Amino acid sequence: MADMMRIQSDIESLKGISEPCDAGTTRIGFTQVYRQGADFFKSRMKEAGLAVREDGIGNIYGRLEGSGKGLPAILSGSHLDTVRCAGAFDGIAGAVCALEAVRMIKEKGITLRHTFEVIGTMEEEGTRFGQVLLGSKFITGVFGEKELDAIRDTEGNTLRDVNHTYLPANVCPPYRESEEILAFIELHDEQGPVLETENIDIGIVENIVAISWLTVTVTGFAGHAGTVPMPLRQDAASGACRLVNHIACHTTQHYAHSATATIGKLDLLPGSSNCIPSKCIFTVDLRSGKMSNIDELTAFIQQKAIEVAKECNVDIEVRIDSRQDPIEMDGHLCSMIQESCEQLGYSYRTMNSGAGHDAMILSARWPAAMLFVPCIKGITHNPEEYVFPEALAKGTDVLYQTILALDSKS
Repeated sequence: MADMMRIQSDIESLKGISEPCDAGTTRIGFTQVYRQGADFFKSRMKEAGLAVREDGIGNIYGRLEGSGKGLPAILSGSHLDTVRCAGAFDGIAGAVCALEAVRMIKEKGITLRHTFEVIGTMEEEGTRFGQVLLGSKFITGVFGEKELDAIRDTEGNTLRDVNHTYLPANVCPPYRESEEILAFIELHDEQGPVLETENIDIGIVENIVAISWLTVTVTGFAGHAGTVPMPLRQDAASGACRLVNHIACHTTQHYAHSATATIGKLDLLPGSSNCIPSKCIFTVDLRSGKMSNIDELTAFIQQKAIEVAKECNVDIEVRIDSRQDPIEMDGHLCSMIQESCEQLGYSYRTMNSGAGHDAMILSARWPAAMLFVPCIKGITHNPEEYVFPEALAKGTDVLYQTILALDSKS
C-alpha cells in the first residue's frame, strides 16, 4: 500500500516553495521559485533511483527503465505550477503520487517490462504566459519553434528569452515521438464536491468536458437615475440581469448534473451609481460532457436574448468566442482503472472533468486516462484546498495497480 506520510511530506515540502503571497502557494512557471520547486522534485526522483532529465520547455522526467528493450514508456504525473495564492494539491498531487507509485514498484522488487516515467509538466495553469497546458502542448507538437518567439509574458519577454535564463544546461527536446509512449495516466484531485458528497473513493474520468465561451453585449440608452421613469427606460443592466437569470434557472432545471453555465465577468458602462447603464457586457462559460448540451444551451441563450431585448427595449448581441469539443478518455485504460478499484475494494464512479488537464492534450497522440480523488468541499485554486492523506494513498494504490496491469497486458 502507498505510504501516505511520504506522499504528504512531499506535498508539504512543495507547498512551502512559494513566492511571497497573502495566503497559500504561488509558484509560477519559469520563475526562480519554480526552479526551486522543480529542483526539489528532481532530487526526490533521484533519491527514488530514477534517471532524471529536463526538456527544453521545463518539463521534468524521472525514468524507471523497463526490461523490454524498445518498448514504449508508461507515463504518469501532472503539473508542478500553481495559480496565485493556490492550494497545495492541484496538479502537484498527481506528480507526487506517480513518484510514490514508483517507490512502491521498487520496494516490492518488481521489474516492469515497459519503462515507467514520472512527469512534472510546466505551466499548465498558464499564469506566466497566458497559455494554459504549455508543457504538454510542446510535448505533443501543438507548439514548436515558432511559439518560442511568438509567446510573450506581460513584460514582453518571449518564451525563448526566458528559457535562456531559466533552463539548466543539457536539456532534451520537448517533443516526443509517437512510438516513445504507450499511455498517459493522470491522477488529480477532483476540484469539485461530488466524490466527497457521495463518499466515493475514486472518480474515473470518461470525458474532459466540451467548453464554449460566449460574450453577450446588451445595449440600452444612458439617462439620469432620478428623472427617467422605470417604464420608459432602456436599461442595459436590467436586460442583462433578466437574461442572466434565465440562463441560470434554465441550466439548473434542465441540466442540473450534465452541464454548467457560469457568468464569470460582467461590466457596466458608464459605471456611475447615478446613471442608467447604456451598455452591459458579460461572459458565459458553458461546459458539458456532451456537445449537444452546449448547442442546446447556446440556442436557448440566443432565443431568450431576442425575447429579453423586446421586453426591456434594448439590443442584445450574442457572440460565440470559442468552442471546444469534449475529449474522451481511453476506454481500455478506464476499464483497467475500474478493475484496479474492484481488486482493491475501493468505491468508484464514472464522471466528467469540468476542468482542463494535461491528459486532454496528450490524448490527441496517445491513449490517456484520469482518475480523481476527493477534495474537501470541492475547493480548489484556493489556499483552503485539501485532500486527506488517506485519499491520496488510495489514489496511488489504484494508479500503482493500473500501471502493473497495463504493463502486463500491453
